[in-house]
Amino acid sequence: MKQLQEYLSRLPTKRRLSDVKTVILKRLWGDDSDAFPKPWVSSEELLQLTQQKYFDRRTRELRDHLGCDIETAYISEFSGHGWRLNSGTIAPPQDREYLTESQKTSLFTSYNYTCATCGTKTPAGVRGLQADHKIPLSRCGGNEIENWQPLCHNCNVGKRRACAGCELECIECSWAFPEVHGITTMVNISEESLRKAERIASEHDSSLNDVVDHAIRKL
Repeated sequence: MKQLQEYLSRLPTKRRLSDVKTVILKRLWGDDSDAFPKPWVSSEELLQLTQQKYFDRRTRELRDHLGCDIETAYISEFSGHGWRLNSGTIAPPQDREYLTESQKTSLFTSYNYTCATCGTKTPAGVRGLQADHKIPLSRCGGNEIENWQPLCHNCNVGKRRACAGCELECIECSWAFPEVHGITTMVNISEESLRKAERIASEHDSSLNDVVDHAIRKL
């Protein structure tokens, strides 16, 4: 594994490579004979290897803090997400900064402890309200307070999965800017109401979303 050792020696020395991150990186590297991009490795396998529930956070830190060219995407073969090393390139690390407790409290208070996307009101915590980068650091988002929003645990996980492999400009994403683009949701309505809404949208050269939004505002 001479090539792997050479790769590891080029990683930034300012941040220690923990045992868990070493396990993840070695598995993603595979054999020296494996060409780039390296084969996909399932989230399930990495979870079993690391025995860490939040192994995905450690993997993102390898990318953000150490500059590893790691990609994640939904892989149908796994019926879930996979991870792989795209290349042996090591990019300049992006320092991931976290809000102070007072900044978090201020952020959550400004939203009345409500999730920005689904509207669920919940206390802060690992399974509750969390601070989220609207535009991820991996997509050139910054750490300024304007790039933070509160998301409940479920929405934070959903946003993370939606971001994986997404090619949409973040500025156009409802996950990042729900106050601008609205919140994607599902509701049950009769077929008759749906067809009527579609006719109205066609007659007014509008979208179904606009028709529904207008009808609600008129109530």
